[in-house]
Amino acid sequence: MKRILIFSAILLVAALLVIVGATTLAAPNAQTANQWRMDFYPNTDWAGYPVYTQYSTHLNYNWGEGAPGPNLPSANWTMRATLNTYFYGGQYQFQILADDEFVFMIDDIIYMNTIGQGLSGKTVVFSVPVSQGYHTVRVDFRQYTGTGYLLSSWDYLKPGYPTPAPPDRPLPAPLPPQSATSVQTKYGDFTPCIEQGLHQSKCFHSDGAWDSPNVGSIELEPPITIWGNCEPPDSDVVWTVDTTTDPMITKEFRCSKTLAGWFPH
Repeated sequence: MKRILIFSAILLVAALLVIVGATTLAAPNAQTANQWRMDFYPNTDWAGYPVYTQYSTHLNYNWGEGAPGPNLPSANWTMRATLNTYFYGGQYQFQILADDEFVFMIDDIIYMNTIGQGLSGKTVVFSVPVSQGYHTVRVDFRQYTGTGYLLSSWDYLKPGYPTPAPPDRPLPAPLPPQSATSVQTKYGDFTPCIEQGLHQSKCFHSDGAWDSPNVGSIELEPPITIWGNCEPPDSDVVWTVDTTTDPMITKEFRCSKTLAGWFPH
């Protein structure tokens, strides 16, 4: 009986060691902790308020060529995904495959930006040192036309790397105004276009003057991303698109011929 009790005790200790060992090995994987909040915008600049929000434990989506959700177009839309989760201190390797573009940051520090880099449809691999504790991960995704997808993952490489101090950045350019929810000009009421995410040409009506713009010239304009009454002298105004994405990124905006708002130039 004494031998049986000793043998049982040894088995119990061994089982506890296996459980502890398994917990220690699994701990660095933080990809399924908490949930991503995914906010979708019916424009290419994350402008205004999101029209659709969903939650997911993983950031792996293939939207195909359709709209990613209700109240969204099938092209020229953006998504901002945020996740607050726990990391063990050390070096992490991130892998992101996106079509079209993305900006990746941790605690508002940009570690990868593929905007304008021609990396659409290519797997981007990069490493980031992260200190132990809770951190906010953010991915800004932009889709133009065609198939849209975003696949992300990360692996814990090795311990012992502190998070570097944020880099010095110049003062940002002036912020753009808040996009209006209702706009009327001499060329029509553009409120339905704002509410339905339509191009400004869908709400345009000529005032009959000889020098007025025509529908064809309005259709050639990019979609208005910041709605509000404007005048032609407002053209070529430079604003920062989003200071939390990257204060160094600025973009020129032009007043639409409809006088109903500004679009990126």
